[in-house]
Formats: sequence, C-alpha cells, structure tokens
Amino acid sequence: MRSVFILFPVFVCCFCSAFAQNAPNGLGKVLQQKHVTNQSLFKIDQPDYQRSPYTGMTRKHWRDAALYLLRGAFSYIDKMDDPMQFPKEPGKSYPRSASQVPTEKLEGLSRTLFIASPLLKEDSSLVLNNIRIADYYRHQILNLLNPESNSYIKPQEKGGGSSQILVEFGALAVSLFYAPEVLFDPLTKEQKDLLAHTMLSYGDGKTVPSNWKFFNIFILSFSK
Repeated sequence: MRSVFILFPVFVCCFCSAFAQNAPNGLGKVLQQKHVTNQSLFKIDQPDYQRSPYTGMTRKHWRDAALYLLRGAFSYIDKMDDPMQFPKEPGKSYPRSASQVPTEKLEGLSRTLFIASPLLKEDSSLVLNNIRIADYYRHQILNLLNPESNSYIKPQEKGGGSSQILVEFGALAVSLFYAPEVLFDPLTKEQKDLLAHTMLSYGDGKTVPSNWKFFNIFILSFSK
C-alpha cells in the first residue's frame, strides 16, 4: 500500500540565545544551545494545479516538504545521543523548569517522527546530516527506557493522572503503527516489553474527557 504523507506543524525554531543564557531554574545548562543557519525557503517546483487545484502539491512535493522539515530538524543532531531539542522563544516556550526537559525531548522525538516514519517506510536507509535516521530513532526510543539517560521517562505509578507524556506516547504509537518493520520489529523482546510497559503505564490509566482519549486509544491499540 502506498504511503501517504501527512505533515503536522511540529515546531517553530526561534533563535534567541538570551533566553538560554538567562533561563530560570538552571535551565540554561539543559536547553538547546546550538544555532544553525536557516535553510533556503522551501519552494514548490512545477506545481500541478490540475491534480491539486488549491496548492499544486503532488505526492512528490509533500515528500520533498517532509525531507525539508526533517533536514532542518537534523541540523541540530550531530551524534546519536543528541535529543530533538530546538531553540526557544523567550517567555513562551516550555520547558520552564528542569523537570520538564525529559518531556520536551519526548515531544521532539514523537513530533519529528510523524514526518520521519513515512519517509522511513519507503527508505529505511535514509541518511541526513551523516546520521542514519532509522538507527537514530530506535536509539532515542531506547533512551526513553534507560534510567541512565537524560531522556529517561519513568513509568507512571498506578493511579497517576494524565500528563503531556500521555500525549507524546500516543503520538509515538501512531508512528510505531505506521512503520513497525523499521521502528519496532528490530527491538529485542525485552526492549519491546519494557517499551510497552512504560507506554501502557500512561495509556492504560486516567485521561481527559476530550480528544485526549484518542491518545489512550492509540497506545492501547498498538499494545494489543
């Protein structure tokens, strides 16, 4: 089945070193300090308004747009342990405290994986910025389970309340559903079981009576 590229507004990078330097609660040490040169503005080459009357964008254009966004994200990644963190907009962006940083890293992982998973389903050997993308995301997923990693997400205790982590694990489940042969199947049984345990500790629990229920459903459905 041909994959369909659906791009989500993931992030807006604002380059402001003052925020990182003056960040409260010791955040300056854990926020993204790297700044990169912006890419050239994305342009649609040879739009096809017969096939796509409003935007002129064909499937190829959506794929090109996905690569453009992902290439920008990976301009912040120099090695496998680098998390998906981006410069912040002062006074508006979270994290506001060091305790929120692991959630920030999980969100960067899950939201960029929305873009990466369709690309990886077509080309599991994709490389950007000298990083093998499939290897990077599998490594980062395992970091979520490693208590020694700064990206570690502690399983939620029984009866715990809903949180942003539930949202991001719901998003991660969607990508795992989409390209399991790249992102999930290569893991060992022990790694799969540990990932399921951590995700289910948030998904099989309390939620919010709104569209947040979908995040629980995504996690529970993937773990079925």
